[in-house]
Formats: sequence, structure tokens, C-alpha cells
Amino acid sequence: MRRTRDDLFSPALEGLNPAQRLAAGQKGGPVLVIAGAGSGKTRTLVHRVAYLVEQGVEPGRILLMTFTRRAAAEMLSRARALNQDCARVEGGTFHSLCHRILRAHGPRIGLDRSFTVIDRGDSEQLVKGVVDELGLKTRGDKHFPRARSIHEVIGKSRNLELSLDDAVEQWAGHLLGYLGEITQAAEGYTQAKRTQHLVDYDDLLFLAEKLLSEHDDLRQRFSNHWKHLLVDEYQDTNAVQARLLKLLASEHDNVMVVGDDAQSIYRFRGARLDNIFEFPEEFPGTKVIKLEQNYRSTQAILDLSNEVISQAWRRYDKKLYTERLGGKRPSLRRPRDDRGQARMVAGRIAKLTAAGTKPEEIAVLFRASRDSYELELELTSSRVPFVKVGGFRFLEASHIKDALSHLRVIANPNDFLSWQRLLMLQPGIGPKKAQAAIRHLVDGAEPEQYLGRLASAPGMGGNQFRELVELMSELSDPAATPLNMVEAVADYFEPVCREAYEDYPRRLRDLEELPGLVRGFDSLAEFMAEVVLEPPDTYAEERGGGRITLSTVHSAKGLEWPHVFILWATDGRLPPLPALTDPESLEEERRLMYVACTRAAGELTILAPKESYQRGRGVVSNELSRFIAELPGGLLEQPPEAVFAVPEAGPGTPASRGSKRQDRPFPVGSQVSHATFGDGRVMGYQGSKKILVHFQRHGLKILLLEFANLSKI
Repeated sequence: MRRTRDDLFSPALEGLNPAQRLAAGQKGGPVLVIAGAGSGKTRTLVHRVAYLVEQGVEPGRILLMTFTRRAAAEMLSRARALNQDCARVEGGTFHSLCHRILRAHGPRIGLDRSFTVIDRGDSEQLVKGVVDELGLKTRGDKHFPRARSIHEVIGKSRNLELSLDDAVEQWAGHLLGYLGEITQAAEGYTQAKRTQHLVDYDDLLFLAEKLLSEHDDLRQRFSNHWKHLLVDEYQDTNAVQARLLKLLASEHDNVMVVGDDAQSIYRFRGARLDNIFEFPEEFPGTKVIKLEQNYRSTQAILDLSNEVISQAWRRYDKKLYTERLGGKRPSLRRPRDDRGQARMVAGRIAKLTAAGTKPEEIAVLFRASRDSYELELELTSSRVPFVKVGGFRFLEASHIKDALSHLRVIANPNDFLSWQRLLMLQPGIGPKKAQAAIRHLVDGAEPEQYLGRLASAPGMGGNQFRELVELMSELSDPAATPLNMVEAVADYFEPVCREAYEDYPRRLRDLEELPGLVRGFDSLAEFMAEVVLEPPDTYAEERGGGRITLSTVHSAKGLEWPHVFILWATDGRLPPLPALTDPESLEEERRLMYVACTRAAGELTILAPKESYQRGRGVVSNELSRFIAELPGGLLEQPPEAVFAVPEAGPGTPASRGSKRQDRPFPVGSQVSHATFGDGRVMGYQGSKKILVHFQRHGLKILLLEFANLSKI
């Protein structure tokens, strides 16, 4: 038997800080490690594995579970560098472990040992086959859900452990009219898998749980085999994974889970925040250890991040600190609108790179893919190479391409690719008919006459085609402005989008961004040149070197950059509107803001445009994200902003020009209503007689308090 060493002389614990050392050096029993952002959780797990082996635990009796095989392989490779015996430690994902167990013992629950694991594509194809076989789709029903949509809602139901009815209502409400057919498809899908000995990713977890729950001998065997269990990213586990861990640890309590409740941001994938809070209840006697020393960010960034998460209603109290004292304070910038935001970020990026910062050291983060559209255009026009992570690029979205094709043929009638795209949006028009129509346009006509020949194109007819002809005529009006043209296309394309795409609610929200993008352009040609003619990735290959990273916050988790920008820190974007009425969603959005802030190592810039253009409402004012607005003073550097940042006199602060606090009946930032101008927000005061209000429909107004007759909302 290998000789043990006293912790004080353990090579496996060398180089760790006190909290990491305490966690990695536990003898046994249940341990919950709350690892703050950038606190070295991977390092702690690696040294924990090496320590257990060093203390005489047989390597094959240690099981390390992570969320990707790559992460497990990397950790075990680092552990082997500390102790070669760690090469025999077992590691992998929950899914890979369940696959091994089911392959060996599946027949006990009626699963053929030769079962096939199917991926997402196979699953969707199977669903499609079931729909066809059961005759669920009525001939001519263009709105029937596609196989992908049905498979997605089945997955939501299983991952979140909701009834199919609830899953459809919560995640695909626009498909409620097909609930009966979706239910039949789900039942047929389950039966088809059983008949054909197929197992999907979700089945791996639930079938393994069923096997271990129903067969005590197997549960005891596996629990006795793996004497020490380690789990990474525990805040991202779902309910069935937590139950599997309990089964695997049923014969002992040597379980260490590492995670951070403040970084739980994947509820839509089934992650269950309660798991990390319930762990001490599931495993009595749990020792909770907090890793709070951060090795990534400056203290100024951590101070802001700590305050953001301190307002969470449910959390493990912790306060990140670092030896990198001080540092540049995070800054808050309030550009006028989306375009101003893009120019501000692009300008700062230009200064950073000119000063020697590498492009790969800069990241721009946002809540949703559409939030970066204007910046993509700005960077493209400035020939700044970038890579976008998470979501899709503006130009790569098929519905955006569809809508813009109508404008492209106006800007360039010889763009036959766009002609084909817009013609194929018509009912019953495929590639062959579209080509015939294009030949009709070209034959005997100059490009400027194409629009006139559109109405007589062969194979075209019906009300929708007449609407297309009317649209193209409207777009060709010399007096039409780019904004008029984009809004006309958006109005025309809305019903087309509903017909063409099942997930039209999301796509319609994207289309609402188009009018905001075109604002400020004097000509359609200028707009199309910026938006269409230069592919965003072209310059990366030409110039070589690194690229700026544009990423959704979800995709940025676990990463870090010296310089980080956060876009659209406004209520309605971060957090998004639907979250404002759902307390759990709002809390997750707060954690998302925390994750975004803690990606920054040295410089953090938060941007919140003051106004945005909304179709049907025009220019509206934006409220600063509540996660930023509620922060105490001194954490953010904020430049003086004339009218929009007139402060309200506080206690002990002399009022300007002799005005009294009682002369200001409406606090700055409060909502008021005016008989003529409607609802607005108080932006400041001029002396003691005038109030500045930004009205949703009429913009900024300066009113005499005596005659304004404002009422507080």
C-alpha cells in the first residue's frame, strides 16, 4: 500500500492558494466547492485528482465527470503531469458514462445490447418518418410543424421534465394549434426508437437512471467501484443528472461537486439551479468551500461584478478579490442610438489596435445575435476582421437575405440571384419557374424595364404576386427614402415570413431591426453597399493575424479577454422584455450580466443606447438596464452628458442657482404623463422653473413646470 503524506508536505497541493488547498486536500465526504469566476476551479480539480492518487486511492476508483470530453481529457492530462499514476483515472461526460452502463446492462430494462445512439439529425429524420407514416400532416397544410420543431419541443419536454402540453405552451406557443399532432408524433417517435433499438441523447440519461433505480445490485456495484466522484460545472446539471449522481454515490458520500450558482445561465437547456442549493440537503454533512480569489480581472472590475450579483435573491454569498489591486474603472457609455453605439465601439477598437493591442484580445458581448448587427456593418465597412460566436450572422440569416433581396434588385436590376430568391418566395414557384420568369424579364428589355415586365412574367398570378408587383413599384419610386423602402419591405414580408418559417416569431423580431439599421443612410445604394456587397469575413483571410470576437454571452462563458465591451445594457435587451414579468428568468438575466462582466480582465466598457427605433412606434427612449442602474456610485466611470444626465440634488448637496429640492416634484428618471405629448421620462431640470422630459413619441421637450400639468405614472 502506498505511503500517505501529511498535507503540509503534499506535492499535489503545492502552488495552491489556501482555499484551493483546502478543497483539493479533503480526505473524503461530500464537498461543495463554490468557485467564483476566474478563481481557478479547473486547477483545483486537477490537484484534487492528483492528491487522491497521492494519498493511496486506486486511480481506477476515481471518476471525474465534466460537460465535454475535451474538458475531461484536458484535466486528466494536467493531472498526469503532476502524477503519472493519474493516467488510470476515469473521466468523461454524464452521457458517455451512461452509454457504457447501458451497453453492458441494457437488456435488464428491455434494451437490446446492440442499440444505436442517434444524433439530432437522425432524430429529426425519425420524427419526419413518423409524421409521414401516421399521416399527421394534411395535404396542403403549409403551417404544419417541421420535424425539427417537433423534435425540439420533445427535447424541451424531456430535459425540463415538463408535460408535452406545458413544453409547447412555454417554448413553442405558436404551435399550440397542433398540440394533438405533436403528441401523436412524440408517442410514435418513442415507439419507433423502441422498435428499432435506437437511443437518443436524452434516453441515455433517463434509461441509465431507470436501470440503476430498478436494480440494486448494479447500483451497489457501480457505487462501490467508484469510491470518489468529482463533478465539474455542477450549476449546469439538470434534474436527472443530479439523481444519477445520488445513485452513483449511494454506498458512500465521497462526492465533490464544483460550480458557481452565479454563473447558472442555461435554464433553457434544462439546467436546474436548485441542484447546487440542494446538494447539502441531498448529502448531509457537506463541507462548503468558497474560491473567491480571482486570477483574471482587476479589482475595479470585480467590485462592479460583486455588486451586480449581490442583488440576486438566491445565492451563495461570496466576494471576489484579486491581488491586481485598482485598475481602470469599468465605464458606462450612453450613445444616442444603435449606430452611435457601433461607432463608439469601433472607434475604441481602432485606438486599442493602433496602440498595439492584438485583435484577439478584444471581445464584444451581447444578449442576442441581432444585437450586434449594426456593429457588424460598422466593422465590415472599416475593414476590421472579426469572428462571430453564437447565433447567426446578419447576412447569413435566410429571412434577412429574403427581405433584402427585394432591395438588392432595386439597387442593381442585374442581380439575378436576388431575383430568383424573391420570386421563389411566391406560392408554387420553384427554381424552374423562377428561371423562366427571369428569362422573361431579360428578353427584349433593358434592366431598367425589368420591373415593368414583372406583371406579365409566365407562371405568376394570384393576390400575393400582385402585392409583389405593387411593392416593387413602390420601391422604384424616386422619391422613396431608404427608410420608407425598408419599412415597405418589412410590411410586405411579414405575412411571407409567417408562411415560410415555422419559428416566425423570432425571425419577425429580427426583421424589426432593419429600419433601425437603415437610419442615417441618404441613398439605398450606400446602404446596400454597407450591408450586402462586402462579406464580413473577407478581410480576415486577406490581412491574416487575429480577429475581434463578437459573441453572445452564453457562448462566452468560460472565456476571457483583456478588453470587453457589453452592448445594449438596457431594459428590454439585457434583460429582454419577456424576462421582466418572470422572476426566475429575470434572476437568470442578472447572472448573465455577471458572466458578461467577469469575462473582462483589464478593461470593461458597458454601452446602453439612449434611444432606439421601433417599427410602428418610431424613436423610443431606452431605460438603462436595471442591473446597472441599481449599482452604487463610484463603480463606473461615466462622462458628463449635458441634458441627459442632470443629477437630482441629494442630501447635503446645495441646489444650483438657489433652487430647492421641493421645486423638483418629479425625480429624474421617473415616468410622467402629459395631456398632449403622452408618456415620457424626466431627464432633468433647468433652474427651478423648467423640466426636461423625453416623450416616447415626441422626443425631448423643455416645459414650464407651472403650466405643464404633468402627472406621475
